[in-house]
Amino acid sequence: MATRVTQLRILQAAIELFNAEGTAAISASRIAERCGISKGNLQYHFPNKRDVIFAVFQLAIGEMNAGWYRDHLEPTLDHMAAMFVRQLQLIVKYRFFYRELADLLRQDPMLRRRYAQNRERRIAVIEKFMQALADRGSMRLPPDPKRLRSIVEVTWILSENWVNYIEYQDRETSCATIQEGYAAILEVLRPYLCADPQQITETSSCTIERLLPPFIRTAAVQ
Repeated sequence: MATRVTQLRILQAAIELFNAEGTAAISASRIAERCGISKGNLQYHFPNKRDVIFAVFQLAIGEMNAGWYRDHLEPTLDHMAAMFVRQLQLIVKYRFFYRELADLLRQDPMLRRRYAQNRERRIAVIEKFMQALADRGSMRLPPDPKRLRSIVEVTWILSENWVNYIEYQDRETSCATIQEGYAAILEVLRPYLCADPQQITETSSCTIERLLPPFIRTAAVQ
């Protein structure tokens, strides 16, 4: 138990430092100092920074596994908006990873494999969720499964990169900018959704506003 507590302290410190300054600027010594432990103690748990980054990604996957694979059991358009909010909250929490995604995956083949496996699982679950929407009469799926896969991939790319897109424009991650991102996803899905477009937009906006925590409502991504 003590070992796990120390590991979580190290990972939390690493997340805070990586988010603030990026992985390249942060050494093992800086992480140890933030935790109040020696560098040797840190290296006992994580021999190098790459191991720390991999462990942080495992934390993110753990959050997904806690409930993200049951989305098809609640196939509503309201829940679809909630899924988008949940994804963006995770990205904000681990924002260094998504900022540096291409480089981190290029540098670590094991991390790249783990990320690819998780991505495939998530896309399969989103396809299952859309199939459940269709079964309820809320969505018309394209007859070609390849088109469905393309639609899901486009929504995945939008959601995974929306926070970065906002940052590139020096804009805050707020209720308004998150609603903007979800509006883009709705534009992709609109030809396939059966409900009234105006109603979908209004309902989604209310859901997003209700679910966002205060720090995302008002704070800029640092």
